[in-house]
Amino acid sequence: MQSQINNFTKENIFSIETEEELIQAFRLRDQKKLILPERLQFPLNVRSYFTWKEPSGVYTYLVFKMPNWDLPRGVAFKRTAHSGESVGGLCNWCHAYGSSEEIGFLSVTMSAQVSNSYIICQDLRCIEKIEEAAMLAGKDPEKPIAELYRRMEKLFENISNYKPD
Repeated sequence: MQSQINNFTKENIFSIETEEELIQAFRLRDQKKLILPERLQFPLNVRSYFTWKEPSGVYTYLVFKMPNWDLPRGVAFKRTAHSGESVGGLCNWCHAYGSSEEIGFLSVTMSAQVSNSYIICQDLRCIEKIEEAAMLAGKDPEKPIAELYRRMEKLFENISNYKPD
């Protein structure tokens, strides 16, 4: 993985060479739910992480790679249906505030009986929100971005270390 300096921060840059490599980043369980975006061109050069929603909006996909990982890893989040009136929420990853249409429960299936839920940005635009907030406040986003990367790394550690009873 390479690093690049932009106006704000040192960021993780990685490349996915083929569609097969992208598919292989996901667990078998998630590969079954995988709907790739149309007109995706390879090699795919990724700044920090790559995310997209499938057309129905039920699944949001995340592909991420830490510098010490050999390969990128992917996960399929399932959007938990919102019922009732719109309320505000705070993303646990980037601390952005938004309505329940913007911030909500995204769950990751761990087994047939277990899933973990996260209260995070529905579109996973966390890094952009951190950069925007830092720019508006005249602050350096380095620390919040490093914390975001740690939270994402922890998600993937939890997935890989999960052992059903």
